[in-house]
Amino acid sequence: MFKQKFAENLKKIRKSRKLTQEQLAEIVGVDFRYISFIENARSFPSCELIEKLSNALNVDYADLFSFDEALSRQHYEMQLFELVKLLDDKNLKILLKVAKDLI
Repeated sequence: MFKQKFAENLKKIRKSRKLTQEQLAEIVGVDFRYISFIENARSFPSCELIEKLSNALNVDYADLFSFDEALSRQHYEMQLFELVKLLDDKNLKILLKVAKDLI
C-alpha cells in the first residue's frame, strides 16, 4: 500500500509538471525505466533519489508521501521505526536531513 500510494503521488506530480518519465529520469540521473518501475510500485527509491525527485519536481518531501488515508500517529511512528532499521548509514543521514527539512 505504501509503495503504491508513493507511486501514484509521484506520477501525478510528474504529469502536473508536464514532464515525461524520460525527462524526469534525465534530471535526476537514472534510467527512465527505473522511474517507470517506481511509478508502477515495482521498486522504491533510495532516500537520495527521493531528495533528487522532490528537488526536480519542486515539491516538499511530504507531497510525495501525502496519503488520503487517515491512520493513527502511532501507526505512522511504528512504520517509520521499522523502515529506519533497514537503512544503511548513508541513507540514515539523508533521512535525518529530510526529516529536519520537514520541521
